[in-house]
Amino acid sequence: MDRQKYEEIKQSLGFKPAPASSGPRVILPVRVEGNLAYVSGHVPFSGGELLYKGRIGVDVSIEEAKKSAALSVINCLESLDREIGLDKVDKILKVNGFLSCADHVTEHPVIMNAGSEVLIGVFGSSGEHARAALGIHTLPLGSSTEVDMIVSLKA
Repeated sequence: MDRQKYEEIKQSLGFKPAPASSGPRVILPVRVEGNLAYVSGHVPFSGGELLYKGRIGVDVSIEEAKKSAALSVINCLESLDREIGLDKVDKILKVNGFLSCADHVTEHPVIMNAGSEVLIGVFGSSGEHARAALGIHTLPLGSSTEVDMIVSLKA
């Protein structure tokens, strides 16, 4: 895990930490079972603000969608870091990318590659993963992307 690279990627994407939440949690951001961590779906928040709202190909360009996917991955990693620590990650096993796209958009893999590149940049070969990139009609809060993942943890 390359913490310096991680901080550089966050800065390049304009990531700002969210304000602390004081309310009760309805879902867990990360669920650990044995040596696996299941990371709930995350959207592209920065500083408590949802970025890149709308449908890809209508409201959001392909280039903006790539940033949205990368930022969604960063938010997954932020939850992992807060809940268990990124230093405890052994490998990224599986990533699911959900993309709110107009019917004519077919660049799902290209868009999600931006998120995959974050993981490989931070974890090297341990960041290589299986992946799905799915185009769907809508996402929570009008987000253009949502990402969840399964991660193996060091013993």
